[in-house]
Amino acid sequence: MLKIRTILRPAVTAMIAVLVFSHSAMAGAKALKVGYFKVAPHAMPGPAERPQGVAVAYFDLIAREMQVADIEFVLLPLNRLLVELENNRVDMALLLARNAERAATFVYPAEAFCMTKPSIAVSAAIPLQKIRSVDELLLLAFHETPGNYRSAIMQDQRLNITPLAGDDFTRRCYAMILNGRIDACYQPDHYPIQFEAMREAFASKIKILYLPDPPIGLYSVFSKSAAPKYLKRYEVALDAVKQQHTYGAIFEKFMVRYSAK
Repeated sequence: MLKIRTILRPAVTAMIAVLVFSHSAMAGAKALKVGYFKVAPHAMPGPAERPQGVAVAYFDLIAREMQVADIEFVLLPLNRLLVELENNRVDMALLLARNAERAATFVYPAEAFCMTKPSIAVSAAIPLQKIRSVDELLLLAFHETPGNYRSAIMQDQRLNITPLAGDDFTRRCYAMILNGRIDACYQPDHYPIQFEAMREAFASKIKILYLPDPPIGLYSVFSKSAAPKYLKRYEVALDAVKQQHTYGAIFEKFMVRYSAK
């Protein structure tokens, strides 16, 4: 009996050590901290402080492929999100366009999360039907989100563009268009202005026009400290998800659900 105890004791000790180490590792493991700003239909606050929207649904598919289950979402204004990401206080921004300044500050994956079209929204009463050059925009007064990405045509210094801070940018800007307080809303992303234009208050009253700029990629973007841990896994997972799902198809389903409410 003594001999059996002597043989078992090291094995039991080793097993306990493994269990203690595993528990400590799990307890010390950090959640993937994902920052997002409120922009329907991509990401909006949902039940239990978890966001909902097209980008959230698409990222859920990617996270499953990455085998990352512990995710902490943090809602921030866009400018604050950029600061938090730069200072490594969030690991990833759910959805950002790319420019030279951001590319030097953050870590972008090789492929975009989705592609979108730079667009403006104006009153349906405006006779303008197609944008061919910046000259057609010079007489319009625009609002945009502070810190917004500007496509090539919208970088023209002659344009009259002012920021509109706060949540629900697109909806508020549409209301200002209908009240005659502003001429147009600019978005580098056609999804939000299409989504808001379907709402009863704006249907048939708002017109969306695409700008003559190339499509823009929207990316999930990593902080420099988080990229070594997550970037490669994310890129492999994104490629796998794209083989099975398109962002546009998820958007269409989302639009159908909301229009039925």
